[in-house]
Amino acid sequence: MSMELYVLSDRRLESIDAWQAAIDACNFPLQLSTAIPFARLNGVLPIQLGNRRAAFECVHWNAAELMAELSDIDFGLRWKYVLAFRWTGNSYEGIAAYMAGSAYAKATGGIVFDCEEGKIISPERAGEIAREIERDIPMIEDMVRRVSEKFQK
Repeated sequence: MSMELYVLSDRRLESIDAWQAAIDACNFPLQLSTAIPFARLNGVLPIQLGNRRAAFECVHWNAAELMAELSDIDFGLRWKYVLAFRWTGNSYEGIAAYMAGSAYAKATGGIVFDCEEGKIISPERAGEIAREIERDIPMIEDMVRRVSEKFQK
């Protein structure tokens, strides 16, 4: 199962370094890999979340095509750019994607479309969701451990 969110904006950041500066300004414990130039992002982007290595997919999309495909959503404006994020059900990947998306949207004056909620959320709300998932990880991991133990019996 994969999950997605999209950042829509009228401008793009010029580099991973500029994006990292936006992440740092939000005080997120996230470090992006600089191995892939920002303009060529089209797949897996390795990251470091605190002391954990993880990754999410990150792709530049055509905003007009996305908004036409999701014509029932009021995006408020005819945005120029979309930065799409996709990750598996891994909680750490989700945290990283929400943090990265939140910081990117703040830095570009954009908005976040949360596919799970099916609605537009603010960059601030995306950051809050990241913190909520981060807070709930011990409970999630405990539930997964208990389910795994039941299946092993």
